[in-house]
Amino acid sequence: MNMARVDIIAGVLLCAFGIVIYFAAPLTVGEYHEVGLTPWSFPSALSAIIAVLSALLGWNGWRNRRREAANLEADPEADQETGEASATPHIFAAIVVMGLYIVGMPLFGYLLATGVALLLLSIIYGNRRWLGLFAVAAVAPPALYFFFQEVMIILLPEASLF
Repeated sequence: MNMARVDIIAGVLLCAFGIVIYFAAPLTVGEYHEVGLTPWSFPSALSAIIAVLSALLGWNGWRNRRREAANLEADPEADQETGEASATPHIFAAIVVMGLYIVGMPLFGYLLATGVALLLLSIIYGNRRWLGLFAVAAVAPPALYFFFQEVMIILLPEASLF
């Protein structure tokens, strides 16, 4: 199965999932009478983002469907060179990194563990633009930390080792 078809199928299924969760989130929480964010605001926002990004993924697959077919006709051996088995070590490495991230977050804190996990996952999946890689690993964790701590008022793990 070519990647355009996979993108279309995944985009449609995840978009439908996002829409269902968007409308189901308010049904799972009782009535809320205070002013401000409701308990279902965050799940609704995430599901809306999932739906929109998934729709974009499906649209991108739809847009690229003929391009991939033309590339396969021009070079039929190209599909065999990039087999599914080549992604397996990357998937296992990502699972190991995420396991270490879960274990390391209470020990090293959210900021350090998230920065290192982002850095390692980017390297595993082939990103070799070092300036952008380190910039994202340095800027994204503090930005997310501020969002969760100050905006959403969700406490994140602090380092227990130091």
